[in-house]
Amino acid sequence: MSRPEQIHRITVTTDKELSLVRGANNQWSWVKGSGEINQTNLQSLLNTLAVLHAVRWVGSATPPHAFDQPQLTITFTTSPDDKASHKLIVGGAGGDGMWFARTEEREGVFVLSTPDLTALKLPLIEQPSRSPTASPAVTATRTIFSATTEVLQPYRS
Repeated sequence: MSRPEQIHRITVTTDKELSLVRGANNQWSWVKGSGEINQTNLQSLLNTLAVLHAVRWVGSATPPHAFDQPQLTITFTTSPDDKASHKLIVGGAGGDGMWFARTEEREGVFVLSTPDLTALKLPLIEQPSRSPTASPAVTATRTIFSATTEVLQPYRS
């Protein structure tokens, strides 16, 4: 099982690409991007990645149009030398509040829940606040990426 602190470098691609690297004292800095880093959202993203788990496996056949235009691609490393690389690609809607996803490490398509996708898409650039709001709370108990070879275990409730 990966832990959030094992993630060393992360690149999030939506309509734009943002890339960060963990430096000394666990401080994150921009590789690509600018502005103040939203530490709360970044930590939520890291926590979600570390425990992400497939809601269910669709199988090896990719559903039509599921990945024609990925809405989110996250590439991250879990080693200081950046050699242990992982990639998550989220495509189209899978129905029932689920989203098609896949990794480059394992064949097959699985579905993610909307709460997991929301956590993965949190803005990483701090936005000027207009009024006090509660920070997003993300609770996840599913594991997709792990430091071991057993990645993407089926979710069993």
